Amino acid sequence: MEDGEVRGSIAVQEIGFTRLPQTEVQARATGSYDPEGVFPDLVQTVPFDLPHVLDFDIAIKDGATAYVGLLTGLPWETSDFYWPYDAERRSIPGIWLSGKDGQRVRELMASGECEGRIVSDATITEETTHNVVGTLPGASDHWVIVGSHHDGPWASAVEDASGVALVLAQATFWASVPRELRPHNMLFVLTSGHMAGAAGTQAFIAAHPELFPQVVLEMHLEHAARQAEVVDGEVVPTDDPEVRWWFTTQAPQLEQLVAESLAAEDLRRSWILSPTAFAPNPATDGAYFYYTGVPLVQLITTPMYIFDPRDTPDKVDEQSLVPLTKGAARIIAGTAGCEPDTLRVPIQTAADGTE
Repeated sequence: MEDGEVRGSIAVQEIGFTRLPQTEVQARATGSYDPEGVFPDLVQTVPFDLPHVLDFDIAIKDGATAYVGLLTGLPWETSDFYWPYDAERRSIPGIWLSGKDGQRVRELMASGECEGRIVSDATITEETTHNVVGTLPGASDHWVIVGSHHDGPWASAVEDASGVALVLAQATFWASVPRELRPHNMLFVLTSGHMAGAAGTQAFIAAHPELFPQVVLEMHLEHAARQAEVVDGEVVPTDDPEVRWWFTTQAPQLEQLVAESLAAEDLRRSWILSPTAFAPNPATDGAYFYYTGVPLVQLITTPMYIFDPRDTPDKVDEQSLVPLTKGAARIIAGTAGCEPDTLRVPIQTAADGTE
């Protein structure tokens, strides 16, 4: 959109999902576990139109009266696309239209000058939600944090019921071992408000500034997902895991620990990435922990269906739940003897790794 192009008009834009060759991720990765050798030929569909992710806001700045996103580039028919989820109140209405409806709009526009009207009937309320926090004493005075978020846009079996399950599994495991075998005190946090700009994570961090100088590791576990394909317009899960991103602080000892744990539990299709590989912070609910300076290991997958009601229980990668739990526990156990500064590196502020 050019400056002023949509002033006084409805902004209409076609949206598609991005096809991401894993060779592009490889250029940003610091390590991987790919025993099948699929990464060189694998192309992942991620649920974002990366070049146009904020064009709604550009349309507002340029004076549009409304925004219509045409989901003509999605692999299946849907108008239920939960994006953006930053909880920002925008000054104009916006809607998503499915591919077929979007094509009808395109045909109308191509036939000549046309008018449109959006009727928006919405209620905005302020609600109070809560983080859920639990602790276990350990063998040192320092802390390991294990977190995820407990809200989602729809039923959201992958995002993020599966993440909740992974955190609860860590709590269950570490509660079953003697205190002296827990390398550090442990704090488990399930945050609220992820779908509102990670409000729960930000609130937790703001409320506990005294904690972070004593943190040896912050681990976030999100989205145990099965890769899916679209068959006859339906989103069908496969038997393969979705590509896993492990955002890991670039401390050699920690990167080696993560790599060894992935291999030990055969967590295939895994990339080890720096926290700033794609953006100024990790693309996770735990992103804001990065700015506290604590060492991170944050797992996330980005299957194409996570912002759609098709994120249903059949999409959860059940076969990975136990290996992911064991792998995360290996990483935590591997921090035994570490001090808060052992795995820390300076905070970087750009995707290219510059400070």
